[in-house]
Amino acid sequence: MALSTKQAPLALGAVCAVAALAETTSLHMRRETDGSTIIESPRYRAVVSADGCLSSLRISGVEFLQSTPHAIPRGLYLYQSGLYRLTGMKQTGPFTLAGEGKKARIAYRFSDAGIHITIENPTAEKLLYVGVFHPEVGVLIDQAGQAVKTPTQRTCSQSLWFRGTANVRFDGGTRVWGPWARRFQVWQADIAPGATIELDLLPGVASAREIAAAEAKAREAPPPPPRDPTGPMWNMKTLSVPPAVEPAPEFHDEHAEAVFFAGLPYQQHPTRIFAWIGMPKITPGKRVPGMVLVHGGGGTAFASWVRRWTRRGYAAIAMDTCGCVPKGSYGDWERHAAGGPQGWGGWDQIDQPREDQWTYHAVAAAILAHSLLRVQPGVDPDRIGLTGISWGGYLTCILAGVDHRFRCAIPVYGCGFTNEHTFAAQVNALGTERAARWMRWWDPSVYLPEASLPMLWVNGSNDFAYTLNAWQKSYRLPKGPRTLCLRLRMPHGHGDAGEGPEEIFTFADSVLKNGTPLPRLTGQGCRGRNVWATFDTRIPIEKAELNVTADDGPWPERRWEALPAVWNAREGRCTATLPENTRVYYLNVFDQRQCVVSSEPEILEP
Repeated sequence: MALSTKQAPLALGAVCAVAALAETTSLHMRRETDGSTIIESPRYRAVVSADGCLSSLRISGVEFLQSTPHAIPRGLYLYQSGLYRLTGMKQTGPFTLAGEGKKARIAYRFSDAGIHITIENPTAEKLLYVGVFHPEVGVLIDQAGQAVKTPTQRTCSQSLWFRGTANVRFDGGTRVWGPWARRFQVWQADIAPGATIELDLLPGVASAREIAAAEAKAREAPPPPPRDPTGPMWNMKTLSVPPAVEPAPEFHDEHAEAVFFAGLPYQQHPTRIFAWIGMPKITPGKRVPGMVLVHGGGGTAFASWVRRWTRRGYAAIAMDTCGCVPKGSYGDWERHAAGGPQGWGGWDQIDQPREDQWTYHAVAAAILAHSLLRVQPGVDPDRIGLTGISWGGYLTCILAGVDHRFRCAIPVYGCGFTNEHTFAAQVNALGTERAARWMRWWDPSVYLPEASLPMLWVNGSNDFAYTLNAWQKSYRLPKGPRTLCLRLRMPHGHGDAGEGPEEIFTFADSVLKNGTPLPRLTGQGCRGRNVWATFDTRIPIEKAELNVTADDGPWPERRWEALPAVWNAREGRCTATLPENTRVYYLNVFDQRQCVVSSEPEILEP
């Protein structure tokens, strides 16, 4: 239901900041033995805890905030790389509390009409002030006067929240989003490095018309689940057209060009996707291969990753997949106004139209980046590969089965069967129908059977996210040739960990530059405790090893041991003897380039 936007924002009548914050005599404050302070007025009752959190806000006798004593959520609280607690709050005036620490300063000024909050961020990183609402806060009216049932997601600097007929207006903030933890609505204000913001919380002053609109919205039946698509999820004919491009001069790198290119609409609005494009030196009349680089969770488009490939003679493009630009810090990049949905996994978006969900936009962004790279001067469009790290590896698995223009794909860590690895809890928390829909729409296992290109699968034996059971089921799905590189306890991340393994570049060179390939597994077997694997290799093998674990239980926690194996160069055969009680094993060979190729992990019966 839309409300008139002519009403003084959010139809709150003639209430103004000066009047709202005027001194009153009906306000009462008292300090509790646990260091918290209780503030009471005729309109509200608030509690500020000793750590600076506004842990309770009751209006007309009902609680608006969700709070737990020792962990998130804490009502309204500071957040920077985790919950940030101040060491103590002091009363600095008749109705003012203030506290400060190395990462934040906050002051609460109370009046009979509401709460004025000032927050300073003295750090070089973005600071958040986050609020988690009680589940029965069922409706908000946004700054445009639109009544919306919670949980919802939108940019929102003003909002009016309802629990029954009680309400509170938030003046200030950046966005609202949810559901978090399946059912909670979240409000968020971003404080830039070195910045100060001011917020007002004004309870119980909404009009009868707004209360009626909120009640009507709360009584609406939930919308039906989004329907499955008819035909392919992504329109390759549309996405194969190179997107419109504009420069992004505010971002600079000596070896890569910063651009925005047009993405698919999000919530019926145009989007722009940030990317770095890098080119090697190109001999006149020659064309070079290319790589599309898909970043992982907490990442963005990295110019340094592009440079790794241009130094090796490739054109490369790295695009952001979460509506951000490379300004900020890892896991906390700045969003831009025309960005698409936020990652990762899109668990909280599953009831949105599929065209407004993260995986849909992230895959489309990579396809469009591929289309853009193909038309760059000097690039050979028939020699372009794809690699992605972590969540980018997950996306790479989907892309391998969707965009058949790629000539090779290298998922690092990422795989499918999400309901069987570390993220299974997030899938299962959606409930039966919604979890099945997420798996049907967004799990790589749906798309990998359509992949027929050569693939190199890179992972670690104890990866915290993409465990060996799901990884193995994933790499067995594609129709094309596969190579496995399973390193013992390989670290997880960008930089040298996920971008730098030599196997990645050697494999790409072999497909896209006619380079010498990695060793190729041609067979393997086990008879009793004697195991073997055969490899076809053009480069001499320097070492062979047997990797074993006797452990059961969670894959990331299993203890692995590397033992010597025998390499017979004449037969191209690797042999070893399993220790007693071995539960899982695989064989690795190392060639003179120190590239690793693995046999398939084998799980043995106890």
